[in-house]
Amino acid sequence: MKRISWIIFFVILMLLMTFVLISTTAASPVNPEKGPPDFNKIVFVHYPKEMAPGKPEGTPGKVPQEGAFIYSGYHWPDATVVNYYINPSEHGDYVTEDDLIQGIQSGFQVWEDEPGSDIDFYFKGVNTELEISSLSNSMDGNNVVGWADISNYPNAIAVTQFWYNIKTKEVIEIDLALNSNTFFSWRQNPSIDSWTSGDSLTSYDVDVQNIVAHEAGHWLVLDDLYADSNIDNTMYGYSDEKELIKRDLAPGDIAGIQTIYPVQISGQTIMHVGKITMTYSTGGANYFINTEVTVVDEKNMPVPAAIVYVDTTSLDGALTSSSVETNAQGVAIFKLKSKQIGEYTSTVMNVTKDEWTYNPGNDAAPSFTIPVP
Repeated sequence: MKRISWIIFFVILMLLMTFVLISTTAASPVNPEKGPPDFNKIVFVHYPKEMAPGKPEGTPGKVPQEGAFIYSGYHWPDATVVNYYINPSEHGDYVTEDDLIQGIQSGFQVWEDEPGSDIDFYFKGVNTELEISSLSNSMDGNNVVGWADISNYPNAIAVTQFWYNIKTKEVIEIDLALNSNTFFSWRQNPSIDSWTSGDSLTSYDVDVQNIVAHEAGHWLVLDDLYADSNIDNTMYGYSDEKELIKRDLAPGDIAGIQTIYPVQISGQTIMHVGKITMTYSTGGANYFINTEVTVVDEKNMPVPAAIVYVDTTSLDGALTSSSVETNAQGVAIFKLKSKQIGEYTSTVMNVTKDEWTYNPGNDAAPSFTIPVP
């Protein structure tokens, strides 16, 4: 009997220990490197060029090979308005708070004003109660711009941190921390002549609009550029003291934002002909003329299930009109059987798809001509 009692006691004890273990695991803190389940964080750190970590300037090494912009695939959900608050506390005493708030708004606005893209930043107001939660590796549901201690990134002017869904690559939350160290003299200046002279050894003059314009590019999410050919781009990875050049977008910056967030027409998505080619083969006395039309979107991704309308003419003026639906690769294949030799020309007349807009102005070529044989 005692043996049975001990067995029962042991079973109950194991069940209790299992319950405690499960409860403890459920309440354990999130891995600070990974973020909450299904989410992760990326950090962009912006330095003065002469204070950046790494190899000294001029050290031999691999020259960056990059285009006019770099986009890694992270993005806001479609038709998203990106809201943000400003916490101007700890900004220093070099310029008025109102001027700095205006500079931050202008830094975001330069991207929104680009007519060939579709992005909307919305300033929700000043809130001195909101902290930059990403610095403590947490999310609070707010996108915040403000001044903070970023000494974990020595000499950095600013740090942008964003959280994204690891399954969809969609941005969930983002924060921008501007360095509150008094070494940085934050200002909002319309021209280089308006800077206040100071001791360069004890202060570093920084234009808030210049820096926020660069960081707003990270909010979109464009990457830093480091090649010398991109030194005039807003997304160039370093800044200089009293710099203003990042206030205005360069062609590479514009190409980047247009690629990630192309303008929408009446809520529709835009498509165009990315390529048109023609080939022919023979079979007895017949010629088989094939026309392939590839339809793509603004990111050059294939558009399936679009109806392509093509007119094909031969040398004697004979006309064949037909329509074909694009396959999963965005390709519509037209086949024509003929006994006549000479030139054949295929011309795309129209492309249709529900809730899409065909923009022929972006076509790589509207027609293609091939001699047969």
